[in-house]
Amino acid sequence: MNLGQLVKTLGWICVLAGIARIGMTPTAIIWGTDSVQELTFGLIACILMSVGTIVTYMVQSEETGGIGLIATLGIIIGNIVTTAMVWTVFVFGGHVEMPDGPVVTISRVVSMAGFLGGTLVFAYLTFRARVFPRWVAGLQLAIVLSMFLPLEDNQWFAAVWGLAYVGMGYCIVADRLNKKTAGVHAEGLKM
Repeated sequence: MNLGQLVKTLGWICVLAGIARIGMTPTAIIWGTDSVQELTFGLIACILMSVGTIVTYMVQSEETGGIGLIATLGIIIGNIVTTAMVWTVFVFGGHVEMPDGPVVTISRVVSMAGFLGGTLVFAYLTFRARVFPRWVAGLQLAIVLSMFLPLEDNQWFAAVWGLAYVGMGYCIVADRLNKKTAGVHAEGLKM
């Protein structure tokens, strides 16, 4: 498998991760927030996002540099910690509230800081890099803004998050990256 095939495969993983994340919204609406159905979609999405997110950096690594890598790793770490927290619910049989304690508190802080901080920085760098279409950076920003929607359970947050991943994955798989901006680097990733 060459680098171009790896990039395309990881792009498809981003698309699947986004679809799984979007699946959380209807299952939360139908069966309730933190239902087994919603958390199953969430667990699948977290695992796929943990694997696929690196490609969003790979295609614009020259343009986003070390800060882009740190932001991407923050997002990945946030997804890994979230995966562990969701898996814990399944281990305890579902519909179990997380206990209060330092491990849970630290896990939540690491997850939120990695995800929120990484997504904000990544959105800014993606906009500046101009490798992805501008609307991809807009979707990244929409993820953060949707966290603050004044809804009780905010079940729509997952749909916005998933849409952003589907969009990024689509751009990679369909070869919709701006090669003029990406220069030689994007040519090396030719699918």
